[in-house]
Parts: sequence; structure tokens; C-alpha cells
Amino acid sequence: MSTFEPMRDYFHRRAAKNLNELASTVRVVTESTLTIPGSFVYPGSSYVAGIQIDGQRIGYVNYSINPLNDRLYIDMIKVDVAHRHQGIALSALWSLWMTYQIPIVPVNQYDHLETYWDKTRQIFAAAGALIDDQLHGMSELNAAKQRWQHLVPEDEHLRKIRELEASPEWPQIEAQLIAMAKQ
Repeated sequence: MSTFEPMRDYFHRRAAKNLNELASTVRVVTESTLTIPGSFVYPGSSYVAGIQIDGQRIGYVNYSINPLNDRLYIDMIKVDVAHRHQGIALSALWSLWMTYQIPIVPVNQYDHLETYWDKTRQIFAAAGALIDDQLHGMSELNAAKQRWQHLVPEDEHLRKIRELEASPEWPQIEAQLIAMAKQ
């Protein structure tokens, strides 16, 4: 154990306590859950959750959790104009962190939000929580998706085609199909 670990733990607890106090007035309420074939996190789930203060919906957050249950992807977080710059989005993100305890990853956020995500990343890091770098564009999304592609169920007709092509009879079947196509 290094000399700095107790000190780091103290500051993490203190930062987490501050975030807990800030988040105590905000509720994140799941409104819908979807599992959409072909979506970024499929076969994981996507959620729409309302952000509430005193039972009043003042914003929402769209997020997804991959099928490995090891990342929470923020697609959109929006707070009504009248309630902005009060730490509500930060509180909602902290509530999600406290619920799932997995790294949060912003996805395709607007460029003007880079500063927001940088500050939020620092605040969360001080509390021992993790916000990963943002994923931009299809190439980064596809690279992230490769981690759970083995969990995506294969369509039955594609499975049958794959099995047929792997069978010892395939060369003869393929030759017959080519001959039929030429007629």
C-alpha cells in the first residue's frame, strides 16, 4: 500500500459525498426500455429516462448498456433551459453511475459539449468514477461494437446457409447452383 492511497481514498469519499448531496434532489426515472436489432448496443438495451425534481420532469437522458454490462453509453442528455447550469445533468449522470457502477461513455456529442464532458470527467475522477473518452463516428462505434459481436444472435436462415457452406456436400451444391444460373 502506497503512502498516498489513504489520502486518495479520503478525497474520493469526499468528492462522492459532494456528488451524492448534489444528486439527492434529482431523480432519474426510466420511462422506456428497448432492445432494437441492428442498434449500436444490440443485443443490449437502450433506455429513455426522465430527469425529475420534485416529481416534475425537467429533462431526459437517452442511454444504452452494452450486452457485456461493462459500459453505459450516453446518447443524449438534455435539461430544460430554465434548469440549466444548476448541476442537474451532472446529478443525473451521477445517479446513473451509482445505479450501474460502470464507466460512462458519451457517444457523438455536440462539439460545444467537449468542455462540459471534460469538467464532468474530472469531477467524476475525483470521486473514483470513470467517464471514458467520447466515441465519434461510425468507425469508433463499430470498433467498440466488436467487443460483443459474439453475443449477437444469428438469424436462422443465415445460420443454415453457413452450415450448408461448411458441409462436405457444398462443392457439388455450389456447382449445381452455378450451372442453374448459367441456363
